[in-house]
Amino acid sequence: MQVKIDLITGLLGSGKTTFIIRYVERFLREGKRVCILANDYGAISVDRALLTEALREKCDVEMVTAGDWDCYRRRFRTKLISMGMLGYDRVIVEPSGVFDTDDFFNILNDSPIDRWYALGNILCMVDAHMPDQKDDTWKYLFASEAANAGLLIVSRAQELPGFPSAKSSGDLCARILAVLKEGAERYRLSRNFQKEDILIADWDRLTEDEWEKILKAGYRSGDMRKLSAAEDGSFQTLFYYHISRPASEVRAIVHALLTEENKYGKVIRVKGFFHAPEEAEAEEAEATGESLKACDSVRAEERKEEERWYEVNATAENTEIKPTSFRKEVMIIVGERLNRKEVGEAFGETRSVTYYDV
Repeated sequence: MQVKIDLITGLLGSGKTTFIIRYVERFLREGKRVCILANDYGAISVDRALLTEALREKCDVEMVTAGDWDCYRRRFRTKLISMGMLGYDRVIVEPSGVFDTDDFFNILNDSPIDRWYALGNILCMVDAHMPDQKDDTWKYLFASEAANAGLLIVSRAQELPGFPSAKSSGDLCARILAVLKEGAERYRLSRNFQKEDILIADWDRLTEDEWEKILKAGYRSGDMRKLSAAEDGSFQTLFYYHISRPASEVRAIVHALLTEENKYGKVIRVKGFFHAPEEAEAEEAEATGESLKACDSVRAEERKEEERWYEVNATAENTEIKPTSFRKEVMIIVGERLNRKEVGEAFGETRSVTYYDV
């Protein structure tokens, strides 16, 4: 029997990783054997680390990393072949924020992959806080990510004023459809989106009817004029390692990166993990009235060490920094026309860093 394979698309920061966690847990409750295939450009997949941290031993998480499209295609195809022999019921693919769905279709139609896999759902995540001012690159990428989706699923809808009123949901749906219509006209997208193609719901309170719509979403045909988002090197990824700073300092750096475009370039996403020095962490704990004391001195030291590791996930709309048990210092900056020197200096980086155009 063929393995069902799903593709979860969406722009950077749209909620793909958060949704996948809920999506996988749904299949796990049904006794399915699931594997997630995370795709990132660069030397390390932060998304894989985030998924592994959230799902632990519940399912397998594999990854494909590459520095260019040709390398990515080869590795992605090889990974699917190796996974096809492992007896999974469902494979869920999370691509990077810049992804061509046609490549996905082409690889699935290759032999022997076409004998092992059957396409299930293509689901596109849409951030409810999409920017009011959208440049041409944003419009193109949004249209290309949504073109083949069986369902567009809105993230963070519960944060909107008036949600879940019909007016609040209706206004948001109209905004999304207007953007898609403009993209369809500009890039000759052969699909007419309807309000039924959009699901606006609180992900923490999805009903059975809403889950049914998600699980049976399927996919659609939607050809469009293709552009290369990387022709002028506009989308870039910078990697930084050995980040050891207080959480408050990292938050300030992230805020500056996201707001000072003239200095750093247009930063779209900051994500990764870092370690806070013990001295600084103790000061922060004292300032907030928290205590690291414990009866058992050994356990106290273990807890102190755990509390010094943090995960950061930030866009212009929201910055989240929280404790994590994942222990690897890496920070990834994704954006357009990035000033490599200034971004590096913000993290105290003086040596050359890994750098990719995607």
